[in-house]
Parts: sequence; structure tokens; C-alpha cells
Amino acid sequence: MKQLKQLEAAASFVSNKLKCEPTGHDAAHIDRVRLLAVNIAAQEGGSLFIIEMAAFVHDLIDEKLSNERKLSTHQLKQQLLLWEVDARDIRYIIDIVTTMSFRHRHVQHKPITLEGAIVQDADRLDAIGASGIARVFTYAGAKGEPHYTKDLHEGSVLKHMEEKLLKLKDLMNTHTGKQLADERHKFMCLFIKTWKEECGLTDE
Repeated sequence: MKQLKQLEAAASFVSNKLKCEPTGHDAAHIDRVRLLAVNIAAQEGGSLFIIEMAAFVHDLIDEKLSNERKLSTHQLKQQLLLWEVDARDIRYIIDIVTTMSFRHRHVQHKPITLEGAIVQDADRLDAIGASGIARVFTYAGAKGEPHYTKDLHEGSVLKHMEEKLLKLKDLMNTHTGKQLADERHKFMCLFIKTWKEECGLTDE
């Protein structure tokens, strides 16, 4: 009962904090990640409380958020304490959310935990497929980035999809995550192929 109330408090806090977030790291993204993580955990195991709480708060410290929405790691710890989360669980949750991003993939100094693997897979799954495509265009719109450009050195939606998002399928940790990623990856590949043909950007 205590953990349920803590999860409800986190859900309410994050919903209010990220309700109108414009870059695709919004409350809807958080809810999708949580649902994906719960579905993966049903097959893979792990502490459901840790998984759900980490899924709820994982983007609150993301550098992509604006200053009025972003929390520091210390502020996130304090928020978890306000919800009376156990100190040991707080350390576990903070460890997950500070090491799960794409940019940390080459600096992981210790084996990823099962709970961390599940939340990371869920977050990566929401970055590919139909949801991922919608989010990358949302982010580009918020940041004023072009959809595509013939200058290969210039940032764009297409460059981000080809250089980052197409790699995520092979970075999944769990068996369930890999299975779920396969169809989303295929859909995204088809989208990119069709889009490039329509824009005259084929490699031929």
C-alpha cells in the first residue's frame, strides 16, 4: 500500500511537471515507457516498484528539458525522500536514471541491473517505431532543426534517425526488449526509405 501511494505521488508530480513539455519528453512519453517497462518485467522479472518508479522519474533530470522543468540529481533525490521512498531504493533508482541514456552507452563501468535494463529498453523502444518517429519530429520542431538537409554535417531529423535511432534495436538488453524492437525497427526503416524516395534523397 505504501509503495502504491508513492507511485501515485510520482505519477501526479511527473504529469504536472511534464504536461506541456514541448520536445517529446512529455507526460505521455513517460506513461508509454512505464507501460512498456511493466510489460517487459512481466516476462523478465525484477522489482516492479523500482522499475515503475524509475520509469516515472527517468526524464526529470534530462538535459533536454527546459530549466523550469528539469531537476538536478540532488533535487530528484529530495523529491523521492518527500515521497518516503527507502534510501536503498533511492540509490537504486538514481543509479538507473543517471546511466540509462544513449550517450552513456560507452561509459558504463559496471554491469547493468535487471531493473535498469528493463527501463532502458522501454525508453529506447519509445524512441523507435511510430512513437519514435512522432517524437523526433516533435523535438526538431521545438529546437528549430530541419527535417533533412543535403549537408551531411548539419543536424536534422533524418540524420538523427539514421545515426542514432536505427542503432537502438541492437542495443536492447532483454530478450523481450529485442522482440519488441524488431517490428518497430522494421517500421522505421520502411518510413525512412519511403520518406527519402519522396524527398529525392535516395542513394542511387
